[in-house]
Amino acid sequence: MNEPKYLKKEEIERLLTYPLNEEEIIICRKNHLLTNVREHIITGSREPGSIYFKTQDGREILDCTSQAWVYNLGHNNPDISYALSIQSQQVTHSWSYFLTPVRVRLFNKIAEIAPGQLKGGKVSVNNSGGGWALECAIRLALINNKKGNQFIVFRRGYHGSSLVMMGASQRLPMRFSGFGQDHWMRNFFPYCFHCPWNYKEGFSGKRDKSCNLECLEMVRQNIEMFPTGTPIGCIIEPMQGPGGQIPAPVDFLVGLKEICKNNKILLIYDEAQTGFGRTGKMFGTEWYESTYNKDISPDIMTLTKGAAAGVPIGITVASTKLRTLTEFEEHSTFASPPLAMAACLVNIEILQKNNIPQNADKQGKKITSHIKDLSESIPQIGDVRGPGLFIGVEFVKDPDTREPHNQLLEKMVHVGWKNGIFFGEQMQIMSTAGYFIQNTLKIKPPLIINDEETEKICELFEKTLKESIKSL
Repeated sequence: MNEPKYLKKEEIERLLTYPLNEEEIIICRKNHLLTNVREHIITGSREPGSIYFKTQDGREILDCTSQAWVYNLGHNNPDISYALSIQSQQVTHSWSYFLTPVRVRLFNKIAEIAPGQLKGGKVSVNNSGGGWALECAIRLALINNKKGNQFIVFRRGYHGSSLVMMGASQRLPMRFSGFGQDHWMRNFFPYCFHCPWNYKEGFSGKRDKSCNLECLEMVRQNIEMFPTGTPIGCIIEPMQGPGGQIPAPVDFLVGLKEICKNNKILLIYDEAQTGFGRTGKMFGTEWYESTYNKDISPDIMTLTKGAAAGVPIGITVASTKLRTLTEFEEHSTFASPPLAMAACLVNIEILQKNNIPQNADKQGKKITSHIKDLSESIPQIGDVRGPGLFIGVEFVKDPDTREPHNQLLEKMVHVGWKNGIFFGEQMQIMSTAGYFIQNTLKIKPPLIINDEETEKICELFEKTLKESIKSL
């Protein structure tokens, strides 16, 4: 390890590791630009690679969010920390047009493991996450089809926090709107549990057996018969994360791919949350193929979240048939982040060598099975959706009407924290009438959980749910 040159080790350690005092916290809360900073302060993890994090007040919390679905290998995984220390002694930054050893090896690895028609594809990375990766995909579409500039997006979708990608996303509780609203053609996402054609047996992301895919026909007509412009790309989460943990039925994705092909529209998958093992396969796209033996792979795929096990990175993978971007079309000062690429490369090696996606599949089935058993006696559990550790539990006030139970979700998060477990929540779906829907609980712990930890999650979920219902 390199020795410090300008500061003493003790000075650096004091800046980075010494406990906060109350005055520092008060000053920060006063000066912080965000008004809704959570009251709890995370100070570290139980141990390197743990599924528990520690707080300033001395508590240890079982993390069922992986901190925004990022810590696939647990908090502060020691292999990732070691990779960062090694890479930091070689190259920590370079111009985006230079190759580095870690860049070469990561790009080759991503191209090697990419699913379906993306295998052997073209790769780009950034240090800003999935929104920037999608903007790269949009630019690719623009240079590969200059006859239009409109993109198909879907209800309840979320694609990033830049002003451009906010425009492509579901309307959020913000005091401003995203830019470029005229570039988005909004379509219906197949939410089978709340089917507007009144099919009632659409559970767990699977469509009712009597369903005729009316939603897919609606999308086809919007594109082919009633367009508001000329769409050249179609952006979709094959399994919606923020919108409620909603997998699209495989037949919808097969049909959508065919519609896009027939209309010369590039199909773009946003796999921000489903990439790198969370579904039980390396990618959600791969899960569909292995489960249904159908190739739904897109023309472009974007990745982030668990890609680098806690280090910011966004990845765009494109089919070899597409024209590539020039330096100026994809330029960014930090578009070649060696530390993030090192973390991602080591992360992939760990996932593959230790069969981590298979563990996510195994443990996810245990959790969803437990909750489905609970639903037999607890009618407020409306639907339980996977796959793997991409779990959503939708709460309803009545199993017949399926009215969203926002209050129960809110209780679950607060009571769960009291019980030592941290659950996630879907984003708010806002209405123009002033109400919102937010009734799906997320259970998305690190993928390395073992049998004992899985049993603990099931135990605390059941305890928290019963206490929450009782307190309403």
